[in-house]
Amino acid sequence: MQKRSLSKSTIWYSLGNLFVRSISFLLLPLYSNLISTKEFGNYSLLMSVYAIVSVLYQFGLQAAFSKFYIEADSDNKRVKIFSTVINSAMIAGTIFTAIIIMFSGEISSIILGTHNSSGLVRLTFITLFVDIVAYFGLHLFKTKEHSKKVVLLSSVSAISNLLFNVIFVYLMKEGVEGIFYAQIISSAILIILMVPSLAEEYSLHIELDILKMMLIFSAPLIISGLFSSAMDVSDRFLINNFLGKNLVGIYSFSYRIAMIMNVFVISFRTAWVPYALNIYSMENHQEVFGKTFLKLISAGGFVLIIVTFFTGYLFDFRIFGITLLNSQYKPGLTILPFVLLGYFFNGLASFFSVYPLVSNKTYHFPVADGIGFVLNLILNLILIPRYGLVGAALATTIAFAASAFYLFLISAGKLKIDYNIKELFVIVAMVFAFLIAGIILQNIYLNIVLSTLFVLLAVKLTGFKPSSIFIFR
Repeated sequence: MQKRSLSKSTIWYSLGNLFVRSISFLLLPLYSNLISTKEFGNYSLLMSVYAIVSVLYQFGLQAAFSKFYIEADSDNKRVKIFSTVINSAMIAGTIFTAIIIMFSGEISSIILGTHNSSGLVRLTFITLFVDIVAYFGLHLFKTKEHSKKVVLLSSVSAISNLLFNVIFVYLMKEGVEGIFYAQIISSAILIILMVPSLAEEYSLHIELDILKMMLIFSAPLIISGLFSSAMDVSDRFLINNFLGKNLVGIYSFSYRIAMIMNVFVISFRTAWVPYALNIYSMENHQEVFGKTFLKLISAGGFVLIIVTFFTGYLFDFRIFGITLLNSQYKPGLTILPFVLLGYFFNGLASFFSVYPLVSNKTYHFPVADGIGFVLNLILNLILIPRYGLVGAALATTIAFAASAFYLFLISAGKLKIDYNIKELFVIVAMVFAFLIAGIILQNIYLNIVLSTLFVLLAVKLTGFKPSSIFIFR
């Protein structure tokens, strides 16, 4: 398989994901002005379950697929690998969804405290099933490093999602149900668009030997995924228990804003895993890894600064007398820097995920995420009653940091990296100094100056060339 530039792929994925999330961000004014904090709290609890259960729908096969597909020695073998993965996921997904629909009333009582929201539960898992099928189709293109195709398809799906949200949520006043309707339709459109390309790599067969091999490899990843998802969303259930659904809605709305950092992290991870697996055997990989780490720190610091500095102004910005973001969600701004930092630590964990993958020691992933989950749960129980939403966000930040630190420790000495210590120290110091100054002084002009200065200094320290963005193979 042809190797592509990590920087270019990451930038393309970042631009694509930024566009997709920008489309999603346009929905925040719609949600904040038409959906109450309590309704959004219900939606957030359901999506938290969605995040955890999606791991079971995926069977942890995404990482196994990338590894074995890249290592396959023929096109015929690659067809068998892809077909086995997507067919197995669809069969398992159908069974899971049917069972959940049968018990949707009971599940609604457990999650939302009422039997009357069974329809929302059914919609949640129908959405999940369609999303999983679309996910594995896109994952094939990501593994083949067809970043432009991924960006184009994702963008079309995002635009469709926006349009159908406007139809169902704004025009038809369907509320949370409308959000699910829009997602189901947009994912179905994405699948239809992918069919011509996927047909070349698809057959109806499931190769049991291949499936067994991938499941053995993926078993630790399933446990890891469950821990990771639970670490990311379990605080919603604890907030609901201690503080109520209104604050779950406010908390989750701020997480939606912080997804800008997660967009960057996902973009980096998408490009990094296949790229790192490809170059790991090269003699100069430690130099490449070192430069990548420096750029990762710089880019993450930039996102942290920008989102923290300027999000608050969106609650004061008015169009035709209506605020862009409804002030009922503004109390959630206090948690924003912590959530952004937590997602950033998750990005560092992605960077250090290379060693467990190349060494086939994937049991390190459930250990790392298990540490994060347990720590997150304990800290949430301690901090939420005392510090409310800030306590929950701080607990998640510490948990993600602990997971990343574990993967760093087990990779040290085994994953050769030429760290640029001096440049790293300067960039990290700048991030915290600029961030603290901006938060304390709260002056928009100073924030603009600090942001611009950070970009100029980071570009110089990392040696990044902006012109390389537009040169793509």
